[in-house]
Amino acid sequence: MNSDTFFRVPSEWVKHVISSLEQSLSISIQNAYRRSPVELSETTISYQVGESEPVNHTGNDGRKLHDIELRFLVEVPTSTDFDLEALDASTRLERELLNQRFGCFDDTEESRLVSNVPRKFDPTLGVFMRVVTLKQRIYMGPVDHFDLEFCGSDLNAAFGESPAVTGT
Repeated sequence: MNSDTFFRVPSEWVKHVISSLEQSLSISIQNAYRRSPVELSETTISYQVGESEPVNHTGNDGRKLHDIELRFLVEVPTSTDFDLEALDASTRLERELLNQRFGCFDDTEESRLVSNVPRKFDPTLGVFMRVVTLKQRIYMGPVDHFDLEFCGSDLNAAFGESPAVTGT
């Protein structure tokens, strides 16, 4: 994202984060909601959008702010050493998420890892799950105007009279 591109809706941020993670981890990340149960044969990572809160004030550039929570569900088949496998996969995911801005330095603040906890153990379905929760503040919409103002001194005069500039 640059000054010409921006988030119009929070779902654009979600799609951007998922795409960034898929590229960096070389995996496919699907939505966690499924119409029917799926039997796992390998570790999978899916996502779920958590809380989305508008912030009561605007950023310094006048744009609206939103705090958005994104949960990553690391599901592991119980036919393996599932607890350790889930721990390894979830901490790998954490390393990719830690303090990330996903290339959108003008449109996000640093991400915050909220938790990495075991969530579900279902021996009948053969699934163990850990959930990694990320929260990030995003800026919505374009910057209306950009002002840059220097205050306090005449910079040309200050640099023109400097001994380093005049060579004395």
